[in-house]
Amino acid sequence: MASIYLIRHGQASFGQANYDALSELGKRQSRVMGEGMAKRQVRFDRIIHGGLVRHQETAEHCIEGIDYPSAPAMEIDERFSEYNHQEVIARHKPELACHQSMAEYLAQQSSPRKAFQALFAEAIGRWVSGDFDHEYGESWQSFQRRCGAGLNDLIHDSDHRHIAIFTSGGPISIILQHLLNLNNEQAVEMSWSIVNASVTRLLFKSGRVSLSYLNDYGYLEQTNPDLVTYR
Repeated sequence: MASIYLIRHGQASFGQANYDALSELGKRQSRVMGEGMAKRQVRFDRIIHGGLVRHQETAEHCIEGIDYPSAPAMEIDERFSEYNHQEVIARHKPELACHQSMAEYLAQQSSPRKAFQALFAEAIGRWVSGDFDHEYGESWQSFQRRCGAGLNDLIHDSDHRHIAIFTSGGPISIILQHLLNLNNEQAVEMSWSIVNASVTRLLFKSGRVSLSYLNDYGYLEQTNPDLVTYR
């Protein structure tokens, strides 16, 4: 059977003006992931990444870690891009829409990361509810459809056996929602648990797809437990 490896990007630059770029830790996570794949003799004959900088950078550092000269050229597929988390937050809390106001708010909290997570969960809940779809550039249902369409095209592709998709927790959780018949609340909860630079593997044949393993980050733990992050 053929495989699709859904790979979450390494740690992004939380709290920085350009969140999209990988942090130094995110780069390290991505290389360690590639080194772990090399030990397992994982090779890709197609490499796809979403349209964000952190997707491309994760792919580049992972391939560097795998260290094989015949890696195929990387392709961009916007259907595996993350939803616009800045818009989701801005619609929920317009006063925190700009980076400076968010930074000032978080600086006042005893635990900035926990405060951001609580705020983000509320904002996601508002978006997922469907009650305010007219306020968003992309509704939750539209996000589900585009991720599903991306997967559907790949599982009907008979020309490639091992496909890597460098993406984000959102698209991964939506794809798993489809495969595991999860409701929206369960899909959102799953997205919180997907580790940076983790790998979820799908198997597919003749248009049918199944889950092989989920959220594997053992190579990070074996190298250094401090490499394990969720945001």
